[in-house]
Formats: sequence, C-alpha cells, structure tokens
Amino acid sequence: MSNKSFARFVAVLAVLAVAAVPVFAAPGKADFTRLVVIGTSLGSGLESGSLNVNHQQYSFPAVIARQVGLTVCGVSATAADNCFAQPLVSFPGIGSENQLVSIAPSVVISPAPGSGTPLVTGFGRPYNNLSVPGIKATEADTLTGAQPATSTATSFAQFILRGLGTQANQALALHPTFIIVELGANDVLTALTSGTSKSLTPLAAFTTSYNALLDKLRAGAPDAGIVVSNLPTNPATLPYINLIAPYIVNPATGQPVLGPDGKVIYYFAETNGVLGQLDANSRVPLHAQTDLRLGYGIPPALKAIPPFNALPHAGEPLPDADALTGTEITEIVQRAVDINAAINTAASARQIPVADFSGLFNRVTAPGGIAIGPFSVTNAFVTGGFFSLDGLHFTDLGYTLFANEFIRAINRGYGTKIPVASVTPFFTNNGAISFLARTTNGDAVLASTPWSLSDESAAQFRTMFVETPAPSAAPGRTRRISNH
Repeated sequence: MSNKSFARFVAVLAVLAVAAVPVFAAPGKADFTRLVVIGTSLGSGLESGSLNVNHQQYSFPAVIARQVGLTVCGVSATAADNCFAQPLVSFPGIGSENQLVSIAPSVVISPAPGSGTPLVTGFGRPYNNLSVPGIKATEADTLTGAQPATSTATSFAQFILRGLGTQANQALALHPTFIIVELGANDVLTALTSGTSKSLTPLAAFTTSYNALLDKLRAGAPDAGIVVSNLPTNPATLPYINLIAPYIVNPATGQPVLGPDGKVIYYFAETNGVLGQLDANSRVPLHAQTDLRLGYGIPPALKAIPPFNALPHAGEPLPDADALTGTEITEIVQRAVDINAAINTAASARQIPVADFSGLFNRVTAPGGIAIGPFSVTNAFVTGGFFSLDGLHFTDLGYTLFANEFIRAINRGYGTKIPVASVTPFFTNNGAISFLARTTNGDAVLASTPWSLSDESAAQFRTMFVETPAPSAAPGRTRRISNH
C-alpha cells in the first residue's frame, strides 16, 4: 500500500467514525458554580513535553472556566478562595519544556534547563481540574495518588490526586454543579508512544469502566450538568509518528539514501518479535531519534560501509518501541473508532452531549487546516500552530480550540450561549501562528526551516514517552510513558 493509499484509508476510517456526534436534551443544569474536570494530559495542559504553570493557565478546563465567568486560582490561592483550582507546577515544569533554541543551520529543539516543582500541593480541597497525564479510563476510579510512582499516571497522581481519592471520588467530593469528562486518549495513543498495538486498552474493559464512571457521576451529582468528548480517529496524522521517515535519509540533504536498485532503504527493525525491514506503511515515532543517531535500524548489509560504520550500533535493529507496522496502525485506528462508538452509546443512553474532538482533529489535519482570518492553523510541526514541540500535545492556541469544542457541545445540549474563547491573544504569544514562530533568541522560524532535536531533548522524549528499556540503557533501567 502506498503512502497516498494509506492516507486515503485512514481518512475513510475517520469519516466513518465521526458519523454524527449525538445531540440530546442534556441532564442536569448548566450551572458552573462548581465546575470539575476529569481528564488526561490534554485536560492538564501538558505542552511541549512539560506540565508547567505557563501553559496550565491555557489548559482547556481553565479556558472554559474563564468563559463561564469563574476565576482561575493563582499560585497563592487557598481552599477558602472561590476559584477554579489546578495543580500548578513551576517552570520549566515536570518534564522540562522543550523550546526552539537556535535557527542555523537548523532549528534546534532542546529542553529548558532545570526542573519544576508542584506549587500548590497543600491546597486544602480537591482541585477542580483533576486531569492526570497518562491516566486511562480504566483508572479513573481506581488511581488515588497513594500508589507507588511506577508509571507516568501514578507519578503525576501523587501531587494531583494526593491520596485523597480517585478522580471520580474527588470530583463528587466537591459537590459539582457541572462535570466535564475527557478520557480515552491514553487508551489508544499509548500504542503510538510505546510502539505496539499490544498497549491498546481492550474495548470491553474501556466500555465497562467508562459506563461505570458515568453512572457513578450521575448518581453522585444528579443535578449536575455533564459533557464528555470523543477521540481523534486518525492518530496516524500526528506529528509524533510522521516526522521521521521509515527509511534512511541523508541528514545533510534531507533526501532518501538510495540503494543499488535506486530504491529507498527502509530501516531494519524488530516488530512483535520479528526481524525485518520496515515498509512504506510503517511509522517511526519521534522518540526513536536517539537510537537512530546511534545507528540502530541500519541494515546489517550496510554496517561496514561509510558513513554507517562510524555508528556504534549500525546493523542492529530498531527495538519494537521505535517502530509501528501498517497493521498496527490499522489496529490503533480501528480501536479509536470502536471507543468512539462506545462513548457515543454511553452518552446517548444518558442524554449527555459529546464534544467533537474527532471533528476538530480532522479539520486541523485537512489540507489548509483551520482558517482564522488570514491565517491557517495546521498540524505541521513547529510552524502549524496546533501541536506543541513534543509533536503530540497541543499549543496554548490548540487547547483553546479544544475548549471551544466543549463550549459548543454545552451550548447545543443545554441551550446556553457561552461565548467561545478568542484566539487573538496567541498572535503574539508563544509563536502559535507560523509566521510568528521564533527561537529563544528571537529568530523567525519559517515553514521551510529544517529542524532537529538536541540529544538532551531526544533523550527526554524517550524518558517521557517510552516504557520499554532503550537498547543502550543499563540493565534494569526502564522508561515511562507520558501520554495524554
């Protein structure tokens, strides 16, 4: 199957999955006095590989809170303050924020020095935004923050949930008047960041947990309004798995290295225990850049040929975590389609409106992206404006567009007239629009400017996004997943 055929295949699945987001006479009331959010890193505001206060203020829950007239808590707020509370973290955050550092000879992306710390751990009540990076729907009513930090979700939960109870229990403890549920992303996208479809949450497990969560929230807060969101069904268009070609590229020219037959040379990899070369339908995640620089993936027949013989691991296969086959991509897309059907069925049975994340994702990845006046917001890495510098999470502008999908769903379901949030502040903030993208030195970044990750940033990506050990890691050393 060619790349064009693959793209058409994914697009067809996406269209089939979007099939009319249900609209209902929604339950409860549109009272936002005590707004609570149960979500993933998309709800937390994680951006460019980091959770920190600079971007948490633009998390989609914070944007919605401001649009419905609430005050968002600052770092000095206490439980006595009437404000929308989030588990704020100092800059450069947990997972130091990736930044554009220089522009010549290419844009270099590197993490900011240092590390951040949680700022409001002593807050005397549950946070209104209970979103936990890495959490799956199956953990929304089991993870409490008291568990050992053995995964991304358990690590973040220690200072977000703080052992005070599960997301569901803490949400109900606040006696919510309106509840937002954004779950399911990690149940699918973990497979992209771990490099295997084996990481997908079984559909039956997701369906059981999701329905049980909604029933618990409805029973515990029967008068509260509620809205949920669906998932993108074309994850193969994420920058995270589309930036690195599955074949050898000359770093000096950006052009494929051709073999004696005049064809590209696909990387050598181990996928699901099988050794072989990748093909045009394969995808190489961004975190593989560390291993590629060491020579992993260079076919054995080339390991003694310059310049490959200078790479210490030439001739050794890319590990399973560094590659996805076309079959695995198909499985991931289908699971997203099936989970969306489960979400729509669960919402329909309870008359709950659904925010159309899938539709937003399709629009931003379509040719031309989303037009905002004379500008276009696309899924292009660095310059598109929607995805941040980890290729997986959103920019401040992207989170605002996501918030507006929830606002539209609330307005449809409850007959409210909440204004959507303006994106004009981002024309001068964080380089969110392509022609304003700049490095830390103020140099302008154009769409044609080549980019590369620094070694530190590439290593950080492996640390945050991959659970299996890197081939060059010391024995026993493990990596963690930090998804959504």
